[in-house]
Amino acid sequence: MINKFSCHNFRNINTDDLEFEKINILIGPNNSGKTNFIKAITFFSEMLQNPGEGNLKSAFLNAVARNGWEHSLYKHAEENAPIDFSWEICLNGEPVRYKFSFEVGNSVEKCNILLEELSSAELKEGYDREFNYFRCHDFKIGVGNFSTAVKVGPKNRRLAFEVDSKETLIMQFKDILLKNQKIYGNELIRVNIAQLLYDLQKYFEGFNVYSSAQFASDKMREAVNVKALDDSLNQNAGNFTNVFNRYKSEDVLWKIKFEDRLRDLIPNLQVADTVSAYDKLVFKLVYDNEQYDLSDVSEGTLKGLILNMLINMPMKKARTLLAIDEPETNMHPAWQKVIGNWMQTADTFNQCFISTHSPDFLDVFTEEFKHGKVAVFVFENDTTIKKIQYNDIIDELGEWELGDLYRTNDPALGGWPW
Repeated sequence: MINKFSCHNFRNINTDDLEFEKINILIGPNNSGKTNFIKAITFFSEMLQNPGEGNLKSAFLNAVARNGWEHSLYKHAEENAPIDFSWEICLNGEPVRYKFSFEVGNSVEKCNILLEELSSAELKEGYDREFNYFRCHDFKIGVGNFSTAVKVGPKNRRLAFEVDSKETLIMQFKDILLKNQKIYGNELIRVNIAQLLYDLQKYFEGFNVYSSAQFASDKMREAVNVKALDDSLNQNAGNFTNVFNRYKSEDVLWKIKFEDRLRDLIPNLQVADTVSAYDKLVFKLVYDNEQYDLSDVSEGTLKGLILNMLINMPMKKARTLLAIDEPETNMHPAWQKVIGNWMQTADTFNQCFISTHSPDFLDVFTEEFKHGKVAVFVFENDTTIKKIQYNDIIDELGEWELGDLYRTNDPALGGWPW
């Protein structure tokens, strides 16, 4: 889980040490930064998950290009100011802090990683600084240093190595080992640091990020070729039928659980399943003794199917984070409450970030917010991000729900455009 996050100069996101819970709700006006915040917190993950998506030589450069080159820099930042990220997470029970800083421009030559480091996120007694596992580019671009210990106490010296400033260390580590005999010959680096880097990579690769605006209902309604290769929804959810078919083929009990959840939305549902028709695969719903395929049902029903899969489907790979931008789109208020309850009871992800404009959706998180299990962040047009604590609004909230404060534009909560 991400415990703390800092970001400077990425689009309109500038914040220090935001602290999170398992469920994190983002509210605020359009253009206040909610979507950019999700982009920021998942920047490194997106880079690792799509290293070859682009025409450039590195995962880092391709990520910079996808984010618009110099347009990813905050427009009011000083010229050549770095973009800084810092994630405080837990790896194998140990709190660590990963920092990633880079400069951007309108060409490959102007884009370089300026700092990449992994340190302990807690200060051990008797030491004046946190233990550092590795640090790159801090004193000289293109040079990094590994620690020859993996915790405070044992004798530690630093081993220097050359590192490309246009690619993350994770993507270069194997080549660095092969090129540097001293580093390859150090078992702590070859084994322990390698394991840390592997765990770090798998943590960030476990992020799943979706936006309702990208869901393509026309693709979802099409009959698909019979195959069982897709094990997760793509960004437009067009492979929904294939993913469902794969999971129900491997685990009949999962199909039963999926249907049970869907009955929270459609109480008279009898069957949800895939059938073959003319060498194609079609998803069908049966309720009120009538059969419907996805070309017959509403946008809201399609969204319910997608969110059921995203929230309640166990993943083959560990899902460390799920982020959904505006899940309430096309959803009836009663269904929004069901979706919110799914999120709070699901055990299929470690952490969740949701942006919303819906007071009805916000209502359902009130009780868990009071107990500190749901965090609410208000984004303002001046780029301020404010974490709302229950004690901050206890008088204004009273017996109301969070959505009531939002509906009435209560300044204690905020989040309105005026």
